[in-house]
Amino acid sequence: MNELLKHKNALDALINEALSDEPFLKAPITLQRGVEARLRIAALRDREKKRFAISMATLALLFVAGFIAAAVLVWFTKLSFLYTEGVSGGKGQFDYYITAMTMALASYQGAYSLIMSLVLAVGAGIVALAMQVHKFIFTD
Repeated sequence: MNELLKHKNALDALINEALSDEPFLKAPITLQRGVEARLRIAALRDREKKRFAISMATLALLFVAGFIAAAVLVWFTKLSFLYTEGVSGGKGQFDYYITAMTMALASYQGAYSLIMSLVLAVGAGIVALAMQVHKFIFTD
């Protein structure tokens, strides 16, 4: 191993001696820009990996917290009893909203789903067009 290192040092010395009289040339600007762009992309990729991991951990934490909060709410309030029997005090706010929604949905005949499907189709078209324009702008 030591002999290999000695030969490598000797070779490096010969190369340095042979090139010492040569003028120092700058790298082409295209090479420099390409290397800088790749370094930026690598830095952004690392940052996005960390950001994605943090967002997934936050999402999992929020899901577990929401699930626990729902379980505690059902445990302490007996929500199924409130749903079937109503709230105390006769016609309370909960009963009013349930009755209003039941009456509104009982007369539903499907016109809203047609309108909503048209709105969603237009929205999907706009999103697809925006993605194609974005891809067109940022593609070499």
